[in-house]
Amino acid sequence: MWGCDYGPMSGSWWGSFFPGSLFSLLLWGLVILLIVFLAIRIFKTQTREPRWPAQDRFDSEEILKARFAKGEISQEEFFKMRQTLSRP
Repeated sequence: MWGCDYGPMSGSWWGSFFPGSLFSLLLWGLVILLIVFLAIRIFKTQTREPRWPAQDRFDSEEILKARFAKGEISQEEFFKMRQTLSRP
């Protein structure tokens, strides 16, 4: 009757569209997914394999060999640059 709170509209405003527990479950699920997503992105950037100086040196020598093979540099320049790259 009048003034009774025993209808489908009783409780929160969301009660007519979503049950309150379903809405809060969805909200907390989104919050947890966001936290997991951010944690994965942070740890993924920190665990990337660092480039070692030896790898850089290998790449540099490959570029140097390619330039020498194309004729961009002379044999003297090649040996001079290769000697410079092999220094620690």
